[in-house]
Amino acid sequence: MKVLKKLGRIISRIVLAVVVLLFIVFLIFTAPSWWRHWVVYPRLEQERAELLTKRKTPQKFIELADYKGIFHTHCYWSHDSRGVLKEIVPAAKKAKLQFIFFSDHPHARLDTFPRAYHGTYDGIVMVSGTETGSGLMVCPMDSVTINWSENEDRIIHRIVTNGGLVLYVHTEKPHRWANPDYQGMEIYNIHTDLLDEKSITPIIIDAAVNAKKYRPWVYRQFYDDQFAIWARWDSLNMKRRIVGMAGVDAHNNQNIRAHYLSDGRVEWVGPNAETLAIVKPGFKEKLLLGKPDAAGWAFKWEIDTYFASFHFVNTHVFSDTLSAGAIRNNLVKGHAYVSFEHLAEADGFQFFARDRKGRIAAIMGDSISVADVKSLHAVSPLPVQFQCLRNGRVINQTTEVYNWQFDPQSKAGVYRIVANVKLGDEWKTWVLSNPIYLY
Repeated sequence: MKVLKKLGRIISRIVLAVVVLLFIVFLIFTAPSWWRHWVVYPRLEQERAELLTKRKTPQKFIELADYKGIFHTHCYWSHDSRGVLKEIVPAAKKAKLQFIFFSDHPHARLDTFPRAYHGTYDGIVMVSGTETGSGLMVCPMDSVTINWSENEDRIIHRIVTNGGLVLYVHTEKPHRWANPDYQGMEIYNIHTDLLDEKSITPIIIDAAVNAKKYRPWVYRQFYDDQFAIWARWDSLNMKRRIVGMAGVDAHNNQNIRAHYLSDGRVEWVGPNAETLAIVKPGFKEKLLLGKPDAAGWAFKWEIDTYFASFHFVNTHVFSDTLSAGAIRNNLVKGHAYVSFEHLAEADGFQFFARDRKGRIAAIMGDSISVADVKSLHAVSPLPVQFQCLRNGRVINQTTEVYNWQFDPQSKAGVYRIVANVKLGDEWKTWVLSNPIYLY
């Protein structure tokens, strides 16, 4: 009996030691995320709130309206997404989007348009498009069938000639940069930004701890300025206009979810929208599943959501009207800028040139003789650090100001603006304009 009691005490101590050890390991692995939860992220929220109190509505210099939306997103048509309108529309409305250009993966060699979502849904203009494995995003803007077995350059030329939109996405990868027809490229992509992380484990842990309350800051943890991509963009723009836009690459698929099938069974869906299991409801399902939401999900544990991506980075397009054709046409003209909206809404930002008589002679995307330009101007709804780049090099920089003016001194070149906002003691990239081309 004494031996059994002694053995019981030994086993109890071993179990306790294992529990303590596991708890210590847990703390070691999650401590950075808890530090962010209690210290870093609340501080960033406070600094952001203080920044937003400084917002002013700028004078409107550019006559075209500023429309905000996204490019490069996926819905149920892609093999790695289950997204439907009942998820997409509320997320888009919450993010204050006015247009969405989709880039769903093709199902087969022959790709027929339009498909999936194409039209206006609850006031949001949606355009169907394809993302190919080579990093080509096309929106034909018409009823057409594309044969992907054809030569890619020939496909691009035909789509552009017929009024479609052709963009290079995932621009960290090689592309046919010398192709004369493509119209633009991603200068930021959320997925591209994630790829340079040494490990995604810390991000997953941080999401588990902080995603519910601080999801934008979880995303910001892996943000990096894309200097290599921006340098390529600058070099390409010195030869011809290549429009810069942002790709959210949203799939709403890095999640664990479950929903009831028509036969009463439950499908568990994991990362990349893949089926994990189809089972009859058991104890686990009774414990975890609740009332299905609007999209039918009865259980969700989400890292990647539509709203988080839609709200993280946007492309603003200056356009005469809100229509698919007008947004496409003005994007192709370069009348656009990229903004990281999770930091602050950028509506009101403008970049333009005045002529010798003080009139607005060009806006971002336009080409104009340097002899006709007296000054370049940028305005912001928030106090920012304006950086003016000429041919990819910073030539002028301010401190915290709302307005910027610069005399190019008759020097031709490709001029663009970066606007950085200050949170605490750190400048964070907020707005990237398309260039004004002085020749």
